[in-house]
Amino acid sequence: MEKPLAPRLLDRERIDQAFPLVHNMAPNLTLERWVRFARPQIVSRSSNWPRGLMTIQNATGHILGLFGFAVRNALNDGRTLHLDNVIVPDIPGRDLIWMSMIEAAEHVAQVNGCMAIRAEIADELGPSGSERTWAMSSLRTFGYAVEGLRAVKRLTGEQAAIAAAEETLDASEVDFPRRPKIVDPRAAARQD
Repeated sequence: MEKPLAPRLLDRERIDQAFPLVHNMAPNLTLERWVRFARPQIVSRSSNWPRGLMTIQNATGHILGLFGFAVRNALNDGRTLHLDNVIVPDIPGRDLIWMSMIEAAEHVAQVNGCMAIRAEIADELGPSGSERTWAMSSLRTFGYAVEGLRAVKRLTGEQAAIAAAEETLDASEVDFPRRPKIVDPRAAARQD
């Protein structure tokens, strides 16, 4: 009998080993970009508000699934485990990988005293309608309710260049003069 799948936190030494799985779901992603993304994700901000990348591995250590997590304080739910960058490849045993991921997430939530789990399933699963239907059905099977709305605006040109520069540099080291100033409309009205 084959050993069950096991959740394991991704560590610095295994970041490169997760790339084939990630690249399969995001073919335009480079290894360099993946490493730049993954390194800060695997270092928690604090022990009270952990974050990381969780992998699902088989008995030989092959990474079969992955998700990002972070404990955050949500307005309605309080201490909440947020899941994102969920990668579940369409391979034999997919449902078992998914079940292992859900169990791992629920364990992380319980250990960290979370009152809820919020899962963001974006196009990482694939852009087809059947992938989304599968993900929603699977989440419902495990007691999740589909709530809310997720919207994305892809930045282009100068906006994207500024965002990319901010991502790679410490914002305290660079002045970005073209960032729009955010003004409280109530304060502007009082000045009139």
